[in-house]
Amino acid sequence: MRVLQQSFFTSGRKVKPTETNSGPPTPPNHPFSFYQNPKITHGTAPLGTGGGFRLRHRRLRATAPLPGPKRGARHRSPEGRSLPGGRCPAAIFCHPPSEKAVAGGGPAALRVLIGEPRGQAPVPAAARSRRARHGGRLEEMEVGICKQDMLQKKKNAVLVDGVILNGPIMDSKAGEKFVEEACKIIMEEVIQKANDVTEKVCEWRAPETLKKILDLEMRDTGESHQKLLQLCQDVIQYSVKTSHPRFFNQLYAGIDYYSLVARFITEALNPSVYTYEVSPVFLLVEETVIKKMIEFIGWEEGDGIFNPGGSVSNMYAMNLARYKFCPEIKEKGLSGLPRLVLFTSEECHYSMKKAASFLGIGTENVYFVKTDERGKMIPEELEKQVQRARKEGSAPFLVCATAGTTVLGAFDPLDEIADICEKHGLWLHVDASWGGSALISRKHCRLLCGIHRADSVAWNPHKMLLAGIQCCALLVKDNSGLLKKCYSAKAAYLFQQDKFYDVSYDTGDKSIQCSRRPDAFKFWLMWKALGTTGLEERVNRALALARYLVEEIKKREGFQLLLEPEYANVCFWYIPPSLRKMEDGPEFWQKLHEVAPIVKERMMKKGSMMLGYQPHRGKVNFFRQVVISPQVSREDMDFLLDEIELLAKDL
Repeated sequence: MRVLQQSFFTSGRKVKPTETNSGPPTPPNHPFSFYQNPKITHGTAPLGTGGGFRLRHRRLRATAPLPGPKRGARHRSPEGRSLPGGRCPAAIFCHPPSEKAVAGGGPAALRVLIGEPRGQAPVPAAARSRRARHGGRLEEMEVGICKQDMLQKKKNAVLVDGVILNGPIMDSKAGEKFVEEACKIIMEEVIQKANDVTEKVCEWRAPETLKKILDLEMRDTGESHQKLLQLCQDVIQYSVKTSHPRFFNQLYAGIDYYSLVARFITEALNPSVYTYEVSPVFLLVEETVIKKMIEFIGWEEGDGIFNPGGSVSNMYAMNLARYKFCPEIKEKGLSGLPRLVLFTSEECHYSMKKAASFLGIGTENVYFVKTDERGKMIPEELEKQVQRARKEGSAPFLVCATAGTTVLGAFDPLDEIADICEKHGLWLHVDASWGGSALISRKHCRLLCGIHRADSVAWNPHKMLLAGIQCCALLVKDNSGLLKKCYSAKAAYLFQQDKFYDVSYDTGDKSIQCSRRPDAFKFWLMWKALGTTGLEERVNRALALARYLVEEIKKREGFQLLLEPEYANVCFWYIPPSLRKMEDGPEFWQKLHEVAPIVKERMMKKGSMMLGYQPHRGKVNFFRQVVISPQVSREDMDFLLDEIELLAKDL
């Protein structure tokens, strides 16, 4: 490994090459202790014949071989003699570096750092032989001239704490080329194949096998661009293709090209949305999108913020409701407060329990309200729970209703729940992370009747509307600055009040985050491209395809619905031929419970599609099919049922 430690500059001042750094010593076991205070002396062999600098160190002595000098203009030694072979020995820094030399911090690496030009081909053997006759004395002169030449070329070079500060250390051209080639891979392997049903949804590999394929280990030296591009291809190959028309596994799917371009832009710009001065465009975009979403909820005014997930939006709402109930909690904390209680349905998202735990409310203080057979909260049961909490001496402060439950796709009766909240002075939050996009459809917005009476709403456009993960908003009816009052910390280094522009646009202080992604932008660009009618068409088509699938399930032997869906969640069992004549009893349900996991394993290893399953409220494992992507067709619905029959025919 070639190693050259320049000691011309130490701690920002010019020194002689023989001086040492007077800074604190590097610990003996530090990985870079070898580089501290070396003295450069000549070797016993002339330059170009395998000799080189010898680096003497209190712990280690090593020889770093250097390549021979190049042909070119002649230079003179300190004694005035012309050096043989041509060019100044500084040419040793002009050889194209090997990866090992760069990684090892050798002369080639130093050349890259300080910007020395690359030279030409290495000196032929004959020239090296001539130089060999001059012996070590010549080498010492060449080393000295090399140093002088380096100093002359970089008069303003500064070395601080062993780091050369002149010029950038990144190769921009190489980086641009890498980005260009990586984008080509993304285009060919992801975007152009997004709608190809002949491609696999996933290329299943067991975890230990995948670890070996991907070479996940991070090393001291960097990988070549060719290796990195291969890694990019491997990552794409072995990742689940969520844009595939037959990916039905989650409450997100498909690809929207406008949203994707928006994500490319924001990733390239790398903004953080907290002040207008650093993110002017994206703050204005977020304000515009929030106002439009508020309009669809039915509020005349309001506030809001985009968050990293619906779970975080629910946590925001819970904390905001608590702050509204007892504002002193922000400064005084939980001590002295009564036992706070909140209410939500048995079918709520699990983030409600997590939020109660995270905020110090406690999961035991989450009262779960019974639901009907369709998964909807029963208002009469809510009233009973509120009365019970008051009798116990607790302080109810929040009701969380759900518009579009995760498994069954149920919508709670919001109007009736709102009546109870008004009666008892409770904050009403609606978790519409999944079902909120139905507001865009004039045909299906009735599912959320009464949502305008909510105090806050969580809505995730990255689900039904395909805005791309993550795109999640918390919307608040209050427009008096409640969000900011609850969450502000008034950081003086960010939110100065004497700025030269309107500081009301510095909205970051109403977030629990500091750095925050411009997630509204991808929704905005997609909305601009499709218009409200285009978004509405997506919702209507998804629900129409769900209805088609339901009717096909009813026609086919062996398929059985759990219930008639009211949204895009279609839940059903598949009963293999061997179980169809079996009596309904514990043994039957136990055997049926085992069907879905086996079919899921087979479909994933085959790569034909991805479909979720789960047990739920005493019911054995069943499939949950969710229609979202506009790339999905009627043929894909038929394929889904055919494939399940094929994979389960021997069960």
